[in-house]
Amino acid sequence: MDIAIRKYGGSSLATDQQVASAAEAVAQAHGQGKSLVVVVSARGQKTDELVRSAAGLGRVPDPLEMDKLLATGEAESAALFAIALRNLGVPAESLSGAQAGLRAVGRHGAGFVSEVDPEPLNSRLEMGRVAVVAGFQAQNPEGATITLGRGGSDISAVALAVGHRTRVCEIYTDVDGVHRADPRVIPGAPLLPWVDAETMSEMAFSGAGVMHARAVELAAAHGVDVVVRNAADWTRQTTIVGRSTDVPGAGGIEGRAGVVAVTHDRAVTQVVVNGGAGFAALDTVARMQIAVDSVTWRSEPSDDLHMAFCLPEAALEEALAELAGVVRAEGGSVETRRSLAKVSLVGVGLLSRPGTTIGALTALKNRQIAAHCVSATQARTTFLVPRARVEEAVAALYEEFLLDLDENDLELMSA
Repeated sequence: MDIAIRKYGGSSLATDQQVASAAEAVAQAHGQGKSLVVVVSARGQKTDELVRSAAGLGRVPDPLEMDKLLATGEAESAALFAIALRNLGVPAESLSGAQAGLRAVGRHGAGFVSEVDPEPLNSRLEMGRVAVVAGFQAQNPEGATITLGRGGSDISAVALAVGHRTRVCEIYTDVDGVHRADPRVIPGAPLLPWVDAETMSEMAFSGAGVMHARAVELAAAHGVDVVVRNAADWTRQTTIVGRSTDVPGAGGIEGRAGVVAVTHDRAVTQVVVNGGAGFAALDTVARMQIAVDSVTWRSEPSDDLHMAFCLPEAALEEALAELAGVVRAEGGSVETRRSLAKVSLVGVGLLSRPGTTIGALTALKNRQIAAHCVSATQARTTFLVPRARVEEAVAALYEEFLLDLDENDLELMSA
């Protein structure tokens, strides 16, 4: 079968009218003879509401029960979407991640897809049904519900595309695609019609909210292209190219080095480990499968290692609860700096052009924005800046690297 995988984000399903509109688009495609799998996220702020409800009951909830709770948000969306399709005369069935054949391993709240059984969806598609799958969730080896982390519906959609050998996965959201900067911060920031998966992965990890970084990595590993569109307006889009290193018509992205975009992330906290417990601290968060970023350290004359790294705020309290005992046992202490945010340049060959970092630091200095930390790779240079001034920092870097220019006219800085 020629299967089309579509994923609708929660902001695109927040109202009943939005659900009905998305269902109409799917019904039209079904009428053209397409076999359709629709992956949905929880509607609007539903996941946050569920988290607040659990937190209001006091003690930290059991991770398994928390996964069961959060999975209901996507289940609600899937059932409503299936109802909307049936009201349009389209045979449809809602399914949980487990019913759709998604299997995952790892800890609750941060599962990793390990396998996709294509049979459950194939059997329904062969009967002409539209399969509406609750994203963000799967079944673990013990048969329990496990969620894939915030934004995990993207992972569900790409994993199903991989498992069903579909070459393209379509993502429908509330933005036109991937921009050179967040258009809410930089109005009119140009849309990238094409971007390679490696660059997009860096953008997603460093704060671009359009796609989950793990979903992009999964698409690249298995040669799946991802098309990002506005659910309300299909006239513009971004294709994240996972099938090839050649990006059609994008001379300034792949094949020409330089800065592609500027991203930012307010939802991070810098954790500082004082004393000789830095390695133990990193080992602890690694075993918890929590990604860290912007790792720095210094060695004092006493040979004590002082280490700092950034953690996503969503995982901060859980991490601190584990770190406190580990670091104390090593004779160290932990402090947090919640007043910082990340702003990043993302591109190709950044370290090969030393002028990139000095140009960025100069642009920040000219606006009297302090850079508390700098970390750099060939694909990304990240600065920690005061959280209250992160939007100014985005604007400064956006202007410095001429990201408002059209691809055909862009003259990227060189060393």
